[in-house]
Amino acid sequence: MRNVLMLAAAAGLVLPAAAQAQRGPELRQQERAEGYAQARAEARQDRRQDRREDRREVREERRDVRQDRREDRREVRQDARHDAYRDARQDARRDARQDARRDYRRDQRRAYRDWRAYRQADRYAFRRGAYYAPRGYSYHRLSVGERLFANVFWGQRYWVDPYEYYLPQPRYGYQRWIRYGNDVLLIDTRSGRVLVVYDNFFW
Repeated sequence: MRNVLMLAAAAGLVLPAAAQAQRGPELRQQERAEGYAQARAEARQDRRQDRREDRREVREERRDVRQDRREDRREVRQDARHDAYRDARQDARRDARQDARRDYRRDQRRAYRDWRAYRQADRYAFRRGAYYAPRGYSYHRLSVGERLFANVFWGQRYWVDPYEYYLPQPRYGYQRWIRYGNDVLLIDTRSGRVLVVYDNFFW
């Protein structure tokens, strides 16, 4: 009886071990198949992710290209407007200078006659009293192109109003009529250069 029990116990141990040994290759094959399937799934996921990133990069590059083109067109338009404005301003300045020169020449010709005629008509208006040169300086006759190197000569006390004496209007703001002795000079106050001389203007 005891032998029978021992044989039965041995059979019970051997059969599960044999079954386990038989299932081992199947489990390994199943695990291998599952591993392959998971790897393929991950590879597909990676490829999809890569494609999405590639499409996103392509969209961003296209957007950057469009933005660059818009900026280029805007810069071209701005440059064109700036060039047109600059050309118009230069043309306006050139026309203004030409008009000023023409008006100045006309006024100078007319004023030369007018101030002399005015002096003949009203000699008293040209009596300005004695001339006192700035301290340390004295009068000597000047010609066009010479310079007064001391700006004290064109201080306010020596100014001459062109409206009052029918003199031609200075062309630019830095030009001024001044009294120098009994003469009247139109000078460039930047350099002191004498531009026009009317001798013996005052009595």
